[in-house]
Amino acid sequence: MSLAPVTEHPPLHVLKCMWLSNALINGLCAEGKIPPNATLMFEIELYAVTKGPRSIETFKEIDTDNDRQLSKAEIELYLQKDFEKDAKPRDKSYQNAVLEDIFKKNDHNRDGFISPKEYNVHQHDEL
Repeated sequence: MSLAPVTEHPPLHVLKCMWLSNALINGLCAEGKIPPNATLMFEIELYAVTKGPRSIETFKEIDTDNDRQLSKAEIELYLQKDFEKDAKPRDKSYQNAVLEDIFKKNDHNRDGFISPKEYNVHQHDEL
């Protein structure tokens, strides 16, 4: 992995990282499309920069009653709005499975709420 500056926007950086399976690479090499030991270069265009999903702003957005903890109802409402933006049809059982998974992974003391400490902006990316 390397960070390379984006020339049009000097303060921004693009993280260059590409994973290709050995089977794919070996298959393309065998077909003569990619010579052995070739250096593959990929150009990635940056369309937008946004705050990550675990920002303190997102926590405050989800915490609709401002009690500094996230209830299942608050996260369910947030997920419902997020799924509506996505415009992909999802049934209620999928939404419930996502909600349960979030609480299973984040409600460490099992009190039915996710605290700011449990939300931990820097360790997780589920929400």
